Amino acid sequence: MTIAFRHIARELISAYLIVAAALLALFDLITFLTEAEDIGEARYNVVDAFTVVIYSTPALLVDLAPFIALLATLNAFANLDARSEITALRAAGVSRRWFVGSGAALALGFMLLVAGVETVARPLHLEARLLRMYETAKTGNPLKGSGFWMRAGDTIVNIAALESPSHPGAVRIYDFDANGLLTSYESAASADVRGNHRWQLNEVVKKTYAGAQPKAIERVAHVDWSPVWALPTDIYQLPLASLSVPDLLRRVEAGEGHEPENRELWRRLLLPLSALSYAALAVAFALGAPLRGGKAVRMVAGIAVALLIYISEQLVINAGILAGLPIAWITPVPSLAVLGLAALLLRRAP
Repeated sequence: MTIAFRHIARELISAYLIVAAALLALFDLITFLTEAEDIGEARYNVVDAFTVVIYSTPALLVDLAPFIALLATLNAFANLDARSEITALRAAGVSRRWFVGSGAALALGFMLLVAGVETVARPLHLEARLLRMYETAKTGNPLKGSGFWMRAGDTIVNIAALESPSHPGAVRIYDFDANGLLTSYESAASADVRGNHRWQLNEVVKKTYAGAQPKAIERVAHVDWSPVWALPTDIYQLPLASLSVPDLLRRVEAGEGHEPENRELWRRLLLPLSALSYAALAVAFALGAPLRGGKAVRMVAGIAVALLIYISEQLVINAGILAGLPIAWITPVPSLAVLGLAALLLRRAP
């Protein structure tokens, strides 16, 4: 079995590389064509567009992982079937379950690689979105100057660094009286966003003024602070693909009804289950649904199945949300349904 597994593993690894490269090239081309529409706006040029595409590619790989697992597994087993190797292995006593286990094992290994890519994919995607925003904006990158300024009543807040949406840096808070005189000034080296209603300021220096001179200076390690702007207010809107799993988790725990973040969080957490179920379906489809026309017909059928699964997922999840069911209960349903379909096909396989 070891020799057989090595042979199938080589075929699967080759298929994963080919399918991943093909899908990434296709979607990157579509992304570049979309970005090209804005070339020439403000300072946005061809190099910037290429940079946005390149920085966005790792996140694209993560998001496409289940469909790569499906198409790669289907492609590999179609190649094996075309060379009658599946028939030979079955004649040697290899069970259908062994084929499914082999496909699932490679899918799991692929998802472990994807998990490593995830750690760098979201920061790179964030850099791509910020680069695009800054280069297409007439004002450029405000963080290279004095940062963002916001005013609420007699309070003015300055945030000079915002590389991470959950960890602003260099926060300055100015409080004025009714006559426009400065009454207090707080400077924090950084902040941790605990929720829409609460920030934790770190390494804080607070000065209280009486006239032009400070009458008291206080230094503390941490201070809880409530943002003064209207809630909820985003300093800038980030796409969900730019947020890491910890960022999504913090937003969900804030309890402000972040349904898109909650949905994206569970989708990311269940990507391994999706990839395993899709790989199992691909093996079952290859073993239990012989089609005339060879490999080309199988790949077209596989693409059609992938699209059908994606549409069905969206319908099931949206229907569950409308019914008021918890997202954590709804999200696994499509993958479990795919596993059930794979089991049904394997039972009917000759």
